[in-house]
Amino acid sequence: MSKGLFITGTDTGVGKTVVAATLAYALYQRRISFSYIKPMESGISSQTYLENNSDAALVKKAGFLREKLNEIVPFTFREPLAPLLAARREGVELSGEFLHSSVKALIKPSQLTLVEGAGGLLAPLCPNYLILDLIRDLQLPVLVVCRTALGAVNHTLLTLERLRREGIHPIGIIANHVSAAAGAAEETFIAQLSEFDPIPILGELPFQNEAPADIPAWEKLATHINIGKLLDQIKP
Repeated sequence: MSKGLFITGTDTGVGKTVVAATLAYALYQRRISFSYIKPMESGISSQTYLENNSDAALVKKAGFLREKLNEIVPFTFREPLAPLLAARREGVELSGEFLHSSVKALIKPSQLTLVEGAGGLLAPLCPNYLILDLIRDLQLPVLVVCRTALGAVNHTLLTLERLRREGIHPIGIIANHVSAAAGAAEETFIAQLSEFDPIPILGELPFQNEAPADIPAWEKLATHINIGKLLDQIKP
């Protein structure tokens, strides 16, 4: 099996963390040894927020991870902004090389590591360094998370096209319903996307008012992801 999986999105707010947490729960249930890294997380106003309300804390809880939060999310910033802007407003400047080496050092060759990005492919992390650059440097298989709303077919096709143009092979997508009001665009998203791209569909998550709070809720959500097919896709 590959040493890891990079979870990226077509945009911000598409549900990458819910997908990462659901995968973490599914891997825990299958007794597969894994870890999780969120290289940068913005909007962390305090240590209490980090421990109770952060994306990193949600995935740690869902996957019953033993790692400390500072091993899961090495760089945090107070304001809920793109990492580069949030860092600059705190007087912090990280190089892409330092970010890459920091993340790489946390990846354990002996187990599967989930790495969750921020925003979409071209979200800036460091000066002259995008999510796309981090994906390229880590050389991990890529899972794309997308929403099913109007315009999502365009955003998803653009993301897949850019990855392939950079020589990066996306293993599949997981579609996330981000609105309770499902119209024609949401209901036909998978069919529309499949008409224009043969990318494997590895899951379709129903709308969630809030992240699952207990094991039965995570278990129910995990049934919407084809974890077996996903694991087959990341075998070397």
